[in-house]
Amino acid sequence: MQLVNLFRRGRAGLMLNSLIVMGGAVLSRATGLLRDIIITARFGTGAELDAYNAAFRVTDMLYMVVIGGALGSAFIPLFIQIWDRDGSERAWKLASAVVTWALALLALASVLLFVAAPSLAATLYPTFAPEALQLTTSLMRLFLLSPLLLGLGGLAMAALNARDRFTLPALAPSVYNLGIIGGAWLLAPQLGVWGLGLGVVVGALAYLLVQIPGLLGLGMRLRPTFGRGMAELATIAWQMAPRVAGQAASQINLLISSVLTGLLNLGAGRIAGLNIALQLMLLPYGIFSLSLSTVAFPRLARLHAEGKRDEMAQAIRSTLGTIMFLTLPATVTLMVLAVPLVRLLYQRGAFDAESVRFTVEPLLGYATALPAFAASEILIRAFYAMQQTRTPVLVGIFHVVLNLTLGSLVVWLGLGVGAIALSFSIANNVEALLLFALLGRQLPGLWRNQLLWRSVAASALASLGLVLLFSGAIWLSAPLLPFLTMAGDYQGGRDLLPLLGWLVMVGGLGGLAYLGAATLLGANEGRQMLQRLRRH
Repeated sequence: MQLVNLFRRGRAGLMLNSLIVMGGAVLSRATGLLRDIIITARFGTGAELDAYNAAFRVTDMLYMVVIGGALGSAFIPLFIQIWDRDGSERAWKLASAVVTWALALLALASVLLFVAAPSLAATLYPTFAPEALQLTTSLMRLFLLSPLLLGLGGLAMAALNARDRFTLPALAPSVYNLGIIGGAWLLAPQLGVWGLGLGVVVGALAYLLVQIPGLLGLGMRLRPTFGRGMAELATIAWQMAPRVAGQAASQINLLISSVLTGLLNLGAGRIAGLNIALQLMLLPYGIFSLSLSTVAFPRLARLHAEGKRDEMAQAIRSTLGTIMFLTLPATVTLMVLAVPLVRLLYQRGAFDAESVRFTVEPLLGYATALPAFAASEILIRAFYAMQQTRTPVLVGIFHVVLNLTLGSLVVWLGLGVGAIALSFSIANNVEALLLFALLGRQLPGLWRNQLLWRSVAASALASLGLVLLFSGAIWLSAPLLPFLTMAGDYQGGRDLLPLLGWLVMVGGLGGLAYLGAATLLGANEGRQMLQRLRRH
């Protein structure tokens, strides 16, 4: 047992945990992609899906603000500290109090949102038709069941991650997606969008239940209590307050894009297309950035608590370099291969050529946000690990103001949905640059590392080479495969296999070319990847 614990805390354990979380992220994004494929085939980009997305965005924000990031990042360092210092019994007492308070606050917020749902929907989406507003309101009220379940699941995830147990938390998002898939596949044919909505609630319940065995394995001892006399609760509340503001800023930015798209009043389906484009951008973000940052966060918190600033700085640089190595080529792929990718993944059933156009247009804008969006994840978690909460919160608030200002300018000029996504991207890039500079002030010398900059520069140059490779492949292939561009007609039954084969061939060639070019240009991550491939 001691050997296992040493392995877990050692370098091999860190690599194993990274692989577990990344594997879970790949599975989560794969099931999320399957979820979106089934939903879009059933509903296309019509008014019903607009209402579903509008309602889901509001209630999902309630969970993400209270539990998804703010409480988890405040709870994990203290849970680790108390477990190591005072033992598991007191750590579970703290967890019990946190669960009780979180459920009480979520229940109160849900009641208030249930009452305010009609006026909130009308305020956020004034251009919706009356039927769409009514549907949005009703779905919003149904979805209020899910934040309570997801909240408990989020706290379970935080407790398991704090003890370096990553397997069940890594599986939980995929189980959630499977619940929604079940609603879309089994219930929607009879119940329409209501079947999809019920799938969201069932998925939230499964998200919680799948993690219970892990908590029992840790000796979970939870009981209802408000934790009277526990000073750590005040610490969590004090640390959580600015993080709530920061997490709210992040979620408001996503909501702003939907609301402004509705204000453009370009007809039904635009919000649905915007959401699909966002999910495609989040695919590589979740697999690479979120998984790597999730594993890094407990380690960063421990290194800060132990005063190991040099090791902490190296961990931040290493994680950021890997994120850039993986997300820069993903950005190029999403931009240059947008049309064939969207057609392969979604164009079937009710999702037609117009839906493709509704999705590709914002995808080009969202893709330019990917590197900054991904980098911000580890930068913000570095601040949280040091319990420096004010800086990322203030930057997040500035981010919201900038996004809203740019987006409002887009609406005033009538520039379209692609410009809405681009304004989101500009705001994210500014946010990442500010976080980058301010983190360097907190950890002097953090960015004075030639290896990091050589790797990032090599990744960027190799990604530019991918632009030429993919663009040339489309130009050479379009006469034979006209569906590679928007001008060509695509028939799923006839063109699916040729399109799939083309993407596999070009994507595989591009991946090998990128890996080779980046390594030759000096990317340390490429060299490490090639060494692992040789060993295996």
